[in-house]
Amino acid sequence: MSEVITASEPRRNALPGGINPLLHYALLPLRVLFILASTAAISVIFALGMVLHGARQLLALIPGVTAVANGWHVAYHAAIYRLGRRILKDPRDEPILAAVISLILTTVPVFVVQLIVVDINWFLVLTFYALVFGPKLRGFVRTFSAWHQEVHRRGGILKGPSPFERVFGFTFIALLFSLPTGQIQSGVAHVMQHHRENAGEDDAFESAGYNHASLWDFYRFMIGHVFYQIFLITPYLYFKRRGRDDLAAIQIKGNLVYFAFVLPIALYSWQIAVFYVLVPWLASAFILGLNNWVQHPFYGGRADGDNYMTNTVTLLETPVNFLNEGYHLVHHHRAGLHWTESPQEFEAMREQMKKADSIVIRDLGVPDLFLYLTVLGAFNVVARKYEPWEPMTHEEKVAHLKLRSQALSGAEAEVRDTFASAGQA
Repeated sequence: MSEVITASEPRRNALPGGINPLLHYALLPLRVLFILASTAAISVIFALGMVLHGARQLLALIPGVTAVANGWHVAYHAAIYRLGRRILKDPRDEPILAAVISLILTTVPVFVVQLIVVDINWFLVLTFYALVFGPKLRGFVRTFSAWHQEVHRRGGILKGPSPFERVFGFTFIALLFSLPTGQIQSGVAHVMQHHRENAGEDDAFESAGYNHASLWDFYRFMIGHVFYQIFLITPYLYFKRRGRDDLAAIQIKGNLVYFAFVLPIALYSWQIAVFYVLVPWLASAFILGLNNWVQHPFYGGRADGDNYMTNTVTLLETPVNFLNEGYHLVHHHRAGLHWTESPQEFEAMREQMKKADSIVIRDLGVPDLFLYLTVLGAFNVVARKYEPWEPMTHEEKVAHLKLRSQALSGAEAEVRDTFASAGQA
């Protein structure tokens, strides 16, 4: 097991992705405004999500409602599975097909009605948000997880060639997942940068230099990094530095395709563009920044803190864990593994994870861990869900989680570089 480091002097955060320093500081007011606006957008949508969650729980108390809902769920997925047997490369991906069909069948009619009505109808707006984001953001989680699996498949989940992907660098299904949620298409950056650098120093999505138990540090990360991620600026620079002009071009295409969708809407009605495009885009930007932050939160306390085996969290959330997304370390270890096989791979990796002191937490999802770890600093709550590899008292769990959530320190970085030099000798 790697040496545990207790030094707390944080590693200095370099400018993200080689951004020009003058440009970086000139854009500071815009970056701050962007993050404040995204915070406001997600606050409204999360409040709606909590109301929907409460309403859902109340409906479940009515006799027969749960049985009817479960029956509809089973019938719907059975129908999609029969379709999937004909058009999917792998029938196990039926939930992904079901996710895109349900998203389109629900959000598109609402949006079309709003285009016909023109004047903003608040019932339609709230219905659109409810369909895109869902109770407690579960709808967005479902869509994002399905998009995530789609972008990891060359050619996507459907049988046959993907002409759209050959032209734009991403599949049409990935685009369908992205448009209602307001995401500029970042699949290539996710697969070809994030998964190659694995949340390390050259990953535009890494957050090693921040204390993950600090809300202040989270906003420093959001203001300093997420703005460039959302517009695919740092992935573009990453691919350009490595001579991958083809992949850099896809980042530009992602922006062009998205804004080609936005511009006609804005010209038709700026109000519709604000409430159906801008607000979901801002809310999604916040969620995506939060997701990057929470899935790799444990850089501190070890010489190998920027090793994905060490800093990546495993969230065994039940009963949700849609498409086994909680097995995030398994996914980084074998990105090509089918999502249905993640639990078995997790069991096979236990010894490696133990050596890396990989953190496993049960029954907390990404938003929950963000709330308890970063917003509230409620280590007592997280410790009750933490499953260490060796027996620990509750107090030892709390102390260990506090250490591991710290930033990768200067001392740790020095030890890391020493190890790297020794390996090259």
